[in-house]
Amino acid sequence: MSRSMRAGRLLVAASLTLLAGCVGTERLASAMATINQDYSRLQDEALLLNIVRRSASLPAHFTTVTTIRGRSRVFAGANLTLPFGGEAPSDFSFNPHVSVEQGPGFDVSTQDNQEFYRGYVAPISTASLAFMLRQDHAPELILSLFLESVHIQSPNGTERFYNNPSKVSDFERFQQMVNRFVDQGITMETALVLSRYGPVLELEQAPSIDQLVSARKENLAFSALGNNRYQLTEAVESARFCFVRPREKLFKRARCELEGRKEFQLDDPDFFGSVGGGRVYFEAEGVGKVELHTRSLAEVFDYLGECVRVQEEKRSLPTIRTHSGPQPIIRVKTGLARDAVVSTEFAGDQYWIPKGPAGGQSGAVLSMVSQLLAQAQSVRDMPINNTINLIGQ
Repeated sequence: MSRSMRAGRLLVAASLTLLAGCVGTERLASAMATINQDYSRLQDEALLLNIVRRSASLPAHFTTVTTIRGRSRVFAGANLTLPFGGEAPSDFSFNPHVSVEQGPGFDVSTQDNQEFYRGYVAPISTASLAFMLRQDHAPELILSLFLESVHIQSPNGTERFYNNPSKVSDFERFQQMVNRFVDQGITMETALVLSRYGPVLELEQAPSIDQLVSARKENLAFSALGNNRYQLTEAVESARFCFVRPREKLFKRARCELEGRKEFQLDDPDFFGSVGGGRVYFEAEGVGKVELHTRSLAEVFDYLGECVRVQEEKRSLPTIRTHSGPQPIIRVKTGLARDAVVSTEFAGDQYWIPKGPAGGQSGAVLSMVSQLLAQAQSVRDMPINNTINLIGQ
């Protein structure tokens, strides 16, 4: 065989090997896209199943895919036969071979542990609510999903608004309160919450550099009170409710950028945020007080389950006001699924959420609940930046 023919065969073999590598890369990209789609679908199905379980007053169960292991290996080789010796055959053979091995592996973990449920039953922080508002979800949806009740005190008495889908009159009255908030531009802004840490310290001299650095490592700072007295302080970045265009006298006291202030004391009635617990309030002396009660993630699942139960029993949809008109908070149908964005089976019945406008705000609800569930799984709130101020007199 001539050298040119041998070179030609070697070139063909090299081309086949490179082509196999390209095919392996394309398969890997396709596999990753499939994993992403399947994981998101399974996650939505699990959320819908737990909402349906809560509608039947059954406990929710949670699992999570903790690890996804990808495998993609390409094996390439060739069998080469060369004529050698006096009696060797005159034919020349070159047989390339390529094999591709790929596929994902999963580690699944149940969330039946103390750490998960600590985050699951804890009230949702105002920092998390601010994060939801920044995603351009309808403020009516966020307030309806995460507020359990609103209490307004005035010189004439106290009004209470309960977010109860099972009682149409209570739910409609609460929605009127929500619209009243939204029409005056309710939103959230970041703020620093200052708090004292420990008792007042009496020192013979000012804190040394080492002491200041040690305090800084613990997110603390020294505040000088005079006469060699110092107070350890902490400033934590949080979020507060406020109104962009308040019209009512009461809400003007809770307007955004209140007097240019960005720092609030822990017990400041103007803060209108939460530093723990499900109670958020602000108070205008002589005018009144607004108090909001927020839900935990567990209570959000209860609320959504109640919305589904109302749909089944009363054939009515708890709706909210949106730019596109009234839309259901979540819409779940039963029976044979048609044009379903997500579906699941429970107790022999098919439950599904329709695609497009027919599903109302269901997609946004699943998105927000999924993000909050991820926080509970990691037992952490949204990332918070701690800022330490050294205050002196």
